[in-house]
Amino acid sequence: MKFVLAILFSFVIWQTGFSQERCDSIPEKFFSVFGEKGSDAAVDWVYSTNKYIRSNIQANLKVKTELKKIISLIGAYKGSELMKKKVVSPSYVQLYYLAKFERQPLKFIFVLYKPADKWQLQKLRFDDKVAEGKFK
Repeated sequence: MKFVLAILFSFVIWQTGFSQERCDSIPEKFFSVFGEKGSDAAVDWVYSTNKYIRSNIQANLKVKTELKKIISLIGAYKGSELMKKKVVSPSYVQLYYLAKFERQPLKFIFVLYKPADKWQLQKLRFDDKVAEGKFK
């Protein structure tokens, strides 16, 4: 009986661990897709985490266009690093990433929200003002 309970308990812990997505996994996946498939695919993927943002085709297109324009000036993507994690509450987090490119870096800001049991993108911003160190 103890063996059955131990297996059942292990299964519950395993299920909980996988259903509770870490907020960090969203930017990690974004940059993984970015490196493998490009900026358009990465933007499509990260927007897909929030059904309300996903449906805003104009905003999606604007972000893709601006990002491609900047990338054409700064060269190939070389990786990313977490700069800062600001926990506003257990359900609202801001993650600041340095995205490395051949010519210069970009700062990406992911605002993530967890309304129930899964994290989603609330806002995505990027700019080239990395050295200023401003974290709004």
